[in-house]
Amino acid sequence: MSKLLSIIIFFVFIGTIASAQMRMNPADRAKQLGETLKLNSDQIKKVESVFTKQQDQFSKMMGGGDFRNEETRNKMSKLREESNNEIMKILTAKQKSEYKKILDEQKKRMEERRQNRDN
Repeated sequence: MSKLLSIIIFFVFIGTIASAQMRMNPADRAKQLGETLKLNSDQIKKVESVFTKQQDQFSKMMGGGDFRNEETRNKMSKLREESNNEIMKILTAKQKSEYKKILDEQKKRMEERRQNRDN
Protein backbone atom coordinates (compact mmCIF):
# COMPACT_ATOMS: atom_id res chain seq x y z
CA MET A 1 0.00 0.00 0.00
CA SER A 2 2.79 2.45 0.84
CA LYS A 3 4.42 1.77 -2.54
CA LEU A 4 1.16 2.71 -4.28
CA LEU A 5 0.92 5.86 -2.19
CA SER A 6 4.52 6.77 -3.09
CA ILE A 7 3.76 6.33 -6.78
CA ILE A 8 0.65 8.50 -6.52
CA ILE A 9 2.56 11.22 -4.66
CA PHE A 10 5.31 11.11 -7.30
CA PHE A 11 2.85 11.64 -10.17
CA VAL A 12 1.05 14.42 -8.33
CA PHE A 13 4.42 16.10 -7.75
CA ILE A 14 5.44 15.78 -11.42
CA GLY A 15 2.03 17.09 -12.53
CA THR A 16 2.35 20.07 -10.21
CA ILE A 17 5.79 20.95 -11.58
CA ALA A 18 4.61 20.66 -15.19
CA SER A 19 1.54 22.76 -14.43
CA ALA A 20 3.64 25.41 -12.71
CA GLN A 21 5.99 25.61 -15.68
CA MET A 22 3.07 26.16 -18.03
CA ARG A 23 1.97 29.14 -15.90
CA MET A 24 5.43 30.65 -15.63
CA ASN A 25 6.10 33.79 -17.61
CA PRO A 26 8.92 33.79 -20.19
CA ALA A 27 11.31 35.68 -17.90
CA ASP A 28 10.87 33.16 -15.08
CA ARG A 29 11.20 30.23 -17.47
CA ALA A 30 14.42 31.71 -18.90
CA LYS A 31 15.77 32.37 -15.40
CA GLN A 32 14.97 28.80 -14.32
CA LEU A 33 16.62 27.35 -17.42
CA GLY A 34 19.54 29.72 -16.86
CA GLU A 35 20.06 28.34 -13.37
CA THR A 36 19.75 24.75 -14.56
CA LEU A 37 22.13 25.12 -17.51
CA LYS A 38 24.35 27.85 -16.01
CA LEU A 39 23.57 30.33 -18.78
CA ASN A 40 25.22 33.74 -18.91
CA SER A 41 23.10 36.91 -18.87
CA ASP A 42 23.19 37.30 -22.67
CA GLN A 43 22.00 33.71 -23.15
CA ILE A 44 19.19 34.23 -20.63
CA LYS A 45 17.97 37.31 -22.53
CA LYS A 46 17.99 35.41 -25.81
CA VAL A 47 16.17 32.42 -24.30
CA GLU A 48 13.59 34.76 -22.76
CA SER A 49 13.01 36.24 -26.21
CA VAL A 50 12.39 32.75 -27.64
CA PHE A 51 9.98 31.92 -24.79
CA THR A 52 8.15 35.24 -25.26
CA LYS A 53 7.71 34.62 -28.97
CA GLN A 54 6.52 31.07 -28.26
CA GLN A 55 4.02 32.24 -25.63
CA ASP A 56 2.62 34.90 -27.97
CA GLN A 57 2.13 32.35 -30.73
CA PHE A 58 0.56 29.82 -28.33
CA SER A 59 -1.83 32.51 -27.10
CA LYS A 60 -2.91 33.29 -30.66
CA MET A 61 -3.52 29.60 -31.37
CA MET A 62 -5.48 29.02 -28.19
CA GLY A 63 -7.51 32.19 -28.64
CA GLY A 64 -8.66 30.98 -32.03
CA GLY A 65 -10.73 28.07 -30.84
CA ASP A 66 -10.44 24.54 -29.58
CA PHE A 67 -6.82 23.81 -28.68
CA ARG A 68 -7.64 20.15 -28.14
CA ASN A 69 -8.07 19.33 -31.80
CA GLU A 70 -5.32 17.43 -33.55
CA GLU A 71 -4.43 20.18 -36.02
CA THR A 72 -3.82 22.73 -33.28
CA ARG A 73 -1.88 20.22 -31.16
CA ASN A 74 0.33 19.49 -34.17
CA LYS A 75 0.94 23.22 -34.73
CA MET A 76 1.80 23.68 -31.06
CA SER A 77 4.15 20.70 -31.16
CA LYS A 78 5.88 22.13 -34.22
CA LEU A 79 6.18 25.52 -32.51
CA ARG A 80 7.71 23.90 -29.43
CA GLU A 81 10.20 22.07 -31.65
CA GLU A 82 11.13 25.29 -33.46
CA SER A 83 11.59 27.09 -30.14
CA ASN A 84 13.80 24.29 -28.84
CA ASN A 85 15.90 24.48 -32.01
CA GLU A 86 16.31 28.25 -31.53
CA ILE A 87 17.37 27.70 -27.93
CA MET A 88 19.89 25.05 -29.01
CA LYS A 89 21.57 27.68 -31.23
CA ILE A 90 22.13 29.85 -28.13
CA LEU A 91 23.76 27.13 -26.02
CA THR A 92 27.31 25.83 -25.73
CA ALA A 93 28.01 22.17 -26.54
CA LYS A 94 27.84 21.15 -22.87
CA GLN A 95 24.61 23.11 -22.33
CA LYS A 96 23.09 21.52 -25.44
CA SER A 97 23.77 18.09 -24.02
CA GLU A 98 22.06 18.98 -20.73
CA TYR A 99 19.14 20.66 -22.50
CA LYS A 100 18.64 17.57 -24.66
CA LYS A 101 18.38 15.49 -21.47
CA ILE A 102 15.76 17.89 -20.10
CA LEU A 103 13.75 17.70 -23.33
CA ASP A 104 13.97 13.90 -23.36
CA GLU A 105 12.69 13.77 -19.77
CA GLN A 106 9.80 16.11 -20.64
CA LYS A 107 8.90 14.01 -23.66
CA LYS A 108 8.93 10.85 -21.57
CA ARG A 109 6.63 12.43 -18.95
CA MET A 110 4.23 13.65 -21.64
CA GLU A 111 4.06 10.18 -23.19
CA GLU A 112 3.41 8.64 -19.77
CA ARG A 113 0.58 11.13 -19.14
CA ARG A 114 -0.97 10.32 -22.52
CA GLN A 115 -0.79 6.61 -21.80
CA ASN A 116 -2.32 7.07 -18.35
CA ARG A 117 -5.07 9.25 -19.80
CA ASP A 118 -5.85 6.70 -22.51
CA ASN A 119 -6.11 3.82 -20.01
